[in-house]
Amino acid sequence: MDSSTALVAAASGLEKFLAGTKTTSLKDSTVAQISATIYYQAQVISKITSNKNFQNKFSAVIFKQIQEDFGDYVDAKARTAPISLHHVYEWKKTGKKESRLFELKKLSQDGLSFRIGYDFKLSKSLVPTNKGKHRHVFANKAAVMEAGMPVIISPRSAERLVFEVNGSTVFMPIGASVNVKRPGGAKVKNAFYIAYNRFFTGDLVNQSIKKSGFQRLFNSSLTKAMKLPMNIKRIQYSFSPNTVRNQADFALNSAFGGMA
Repeated sequence: MDSSTALVAAASGLEKFLAGTKTTSLKDSTVAQISATIYYQAQVISKITSNKNFQNKFSAVIFKQIQEDFGDYVDAKARTAPISLHHVYEWKKTGKKESRLFELKKLSQDGLSFRIGYDFKLSKSLVPTNKGKHRHVFANKAAVMEAGMPVIISPRSAERLVFEVNGSTVFMPIGASVNVKRPGGAKVKNAFYIAYNRFFTGDLVNQSIKKSGFQRLFNSSLTKAMKLPMNIKRIQYSFSPNTVRNQADFALNSAFGGMA
């Protein structure tokens, strides 16, 4: 039996104390009110981890911080080692946030646990040439280079390929293609995955979770949810367990971004 289940079981034992009698002393109303107070707060605490609004707020706040920190981490790595990570940015914009060709995504969520993966975005910038001319878009630049896939370049609108190598112009035979075995260079294959793996298997992701400030947000929201409803504060001789439970649900949804 987990802690929240045990708390619900213990709180259910208070239900018999939620009703007093007007014919007896004031003590009965006091017992009922104390029982209602404890019952309400126990319901809030026991239901918090299963509350959808709480789960969504938890994952959203932490995921946002992880996104920011991971992006900054890869940007910094790319600026110091552009030969390895230039492929996950637009051409000649390595290490710049606005030019990233990668993004994190939430794959699934189960309660307070969620899985993170990544996608490569399509490049939209024109491929630069040695002569400063721009001729086409290599849309799958990031994914192809990361995988180390060879690329075959064939003439499309022209009869032959013409390009420069080490300052010399090369004219290929008419209709001939060029097979590029390592587009992006020998250092790019799996370079992004290595950076991703180091971030998520080391202490960096834990630092990011702590940095998210979720604990502060959680504490303030929980304090709001734990405030007693007005009817429990008033002197009365009986309380409805169903009403108290519903009030606990409402307070949680309101505190964590649900109902107003």
